Amino acid sequence: MVNIYKEFYKKLGLTISWNIIDDLIVSDANILRPIKGAAFEYLLSLIFKNKFQNSLQAGLGDSDVDKILVQNIKKTTMQIKTPAVSTIKNGVKFGISLHKTHGLEKRPNNLYPTEWPCKKCKHEGEAFPDYLIVQHPENGILIIPKEKIPESRSFLRHYSDPAIFTWDSEWLNRWDLLGFPKYRSRNLERRKVDQQERFPKLSQIIKLTDEEIIRLLLQPENFRVLDMNLKGNLREVSLVGIFSKLGIKLNSPLIPYSKYDRITDSGVMIQIKGPSKNFSNAEKNILGVEVMGTHGKGAIRCYSETDFDYLAFVIDPLYLNKNFDLDNSGHHFCIIPTKSLPLHYKNKLWRTKNKIYPICKFVVKKDKHGVFLMPTNKYRVKIEFRDVGPWYIDLIPKEFTNN
Repeated sequence: MVNIYKEFYKKLGLTISWNIIDDLIVSDANILRPIKGAAFEYLLSLIFKNKFQNSLQAGLGDSDVDKILVQNIKKTTMQIKTPAVSTIKNGVKFGISLHKTHGLEKRPNNLYPTEWPCKKCKHEGEAFPDYLIVQHPENGILIIPKEKIPESRSFLRHYSDPAIFTWDSEWLNRWDLLGFPKYRSRNLERRKVDQQERFPKLSQIIKLTDEEIIRLLLQPENFRVLDMNLKGNLREVSLVGIFSKLGIKLNSPLIPYSKYDRITDSGVMIQIKGPSKNFSNAEKNILGVEVMGTHGKGAIRCYSETDFDYLAFVIDPLYLNKNFDLDNSGHHFCIIPTKSLPLHYKNKLWRTKNKIYPICKFVVKKDKHGVFLMPTNKYRVKIEFRDVGPWYIDLIPKEFTNN
């Protein structure tokens, strides 16, 4: 039998205290939010399996359909949401974010139209699912026919974002609408879970056991939560801890939506990134990192060299060849000046001057001074670093210690 906890650590790439992982998840909304959503989908599926003897089917890929209920030959599609914390007013109302997270990221294009195709503007995707399924903050689940979802006042013929519902909504626990009239008005959702050993805080928020949480994180459809959100933030936690032990404080950004992740007391801005699986190979001593934002396309998604002073490349031990004899119990790092990174070959086309090329590839080598990175210029287009290093692993540049 597979030990799922060992499997989780293997996927994570290192062994770290459960308490650190638990604290990180509950303190970071970008990690907690998708886990809450995945947990609610899991609990909803349990209701259908245990109460209705019906297994919900998963939607396809980036479709707006999260789950499908099949009864005989009839298919009922659902979109599943959890409350947006900022909208909750206990006993009065609560709301959900109801917009597309892919495609054109501006209104009304990222809103859902009430009719398909939309008669007012262009949208990607398809008609909205038959029902909106929403987790009530305390009392069960709202089952809302799509024609009853609130309409936007600013953008007519589009659903409201956020969509607000009253605390005692008429759609609360309306299982009869899905074909289960005997359960109408009954709260079927699990609302309690015993205190857990590994995830004591997270388990009380999402009402899952340690084992259920691990199995949820290991599901292929949740790879973004594990590979991008959790791994990425653990790298940041590790780097902050390493610098702190050396007497260097890495502060949170001073401005909202900053292009840097941390800043020193003296104002040195750092962007923190980890290895890209697609561009890294430990056996061949190759490391790649994607130095770009998560939203937009083209020049908008690329960083400018003035956005941060240094790239902090935090490396999971599994990406480093064991022949280098580096400690594999925790993260390593390499600090690279932004001015050394390659500029994008499309700067002239975009009418920009300092956009950074988003894929940076390195070869890992070792000499008498230690293990270091040097750039490799093996690209399908002409890309050149503006400096060849070497940049030594686990070495903090003098600029940090002198400030």
